[in-house]
Amino acid sequence: MKSHNKNSLSYSFLILLIVVFTAGPVSAVDNFESLKVLNTVVPSYPTSMTYEGIYDGDAQLVVQVDSTGVLTDVFLASYTHPRFGRIADEYIRKWTFQPAKLNGEPISVIKSFSFRFEDKRGVFAGGIQESAAAFLNFGKRAKYKRIYHLWELDEIPEPIYMTTPKYPLEFKGQGVVGSATVIFYIDSNGMPQMPHVTEASHDNFGQTALVAVREWTFNPAMVRKKPVDILARQHFTFYEKD
Repeated sequence: MKSHNKNSLSYSFLILLIVVFTAGPVSAVDNFESLKVLNTVVPSYPTSMTYEGIYDGDAQLVVQVDSTGVLTDVFLASYTHPRFGRIADEYIRKWTFQPAKLNGEPISVIKSFSFRFEDKRGVFAGGIQESAAAFLNFGKRAKYKRIYHLWELDEIPEPIYMTTPKYPLEFKGQGVVGSATVIFYIDSNGMPQMPHVTEASHDNFGQTALVAVREWTFNPAMVRKKPVDILARQHFTFYEKD
C-alpha cells in the first residue's frame, strides 16, 4: 500500500459496512429541508425486455445534487438487469431538483432513488406468470448487480494508494484536535464513488478527509473470483504535529 503522511493524523482500518447506504444523518438536523424533486420523466417499460421474457425489475441509483439543484454525479448501486440500470441512469438525468437547505442556505446532498419496472400487460405462459419465472432465473434476471455485504466477500478490498488528509491550515498553531467520518462505495474497478461526510467535528476536517478519499484506489472486493461493489466507512482523527 502506498501512502503519504505529511501531518499527524490517525485513522482506523477501512470498515466495510453491512447496511445499505442511506442519506446521511443531516436529515435529522433542525432547520433542514430535504432535497425535492421538481419534475420527473418516467420511462415506459422497454419492449426488448418483454421479448426476453422479463416482465419486471428494479434499479437503485445514488445521486449527488449540488447547492444550485444541479445533478452532479450518479452511481448505479444495483439493478436486476443491466438494461433497467441504464434506463434509470438515463432518465434520472432528465429530472430537475430543488436543493436541500440547512438553516435556510442551499447545500449539496447525496440521496438514493429506486426505480420499479413492471410490464402491466400480465403475460402468462403455461399457467406461470413470466415475471415469476424470470425471478427464478428462467429469463435474464441473472445479470443483476448489487452492493455486497462484508460476510459475502471472498476477498476484501486491498488498498493500492491512500493519501493522508492534510491538517487544515486554518487550525495551524492552535492545537485543535478533530475528527471526520466518510462513507463511500468502492466499485468493481476499485475506485471510490459518492464519498460523503457523515459526521465531522468541524467542516474543515470533513472537507480535507473528503478530498483525500476521492484520490484513493483499491484492488476491488471479490466474490467467486468476480469484482463487486461494496460500501465502506473511514474514520479520521486529526491533531497537529508537535
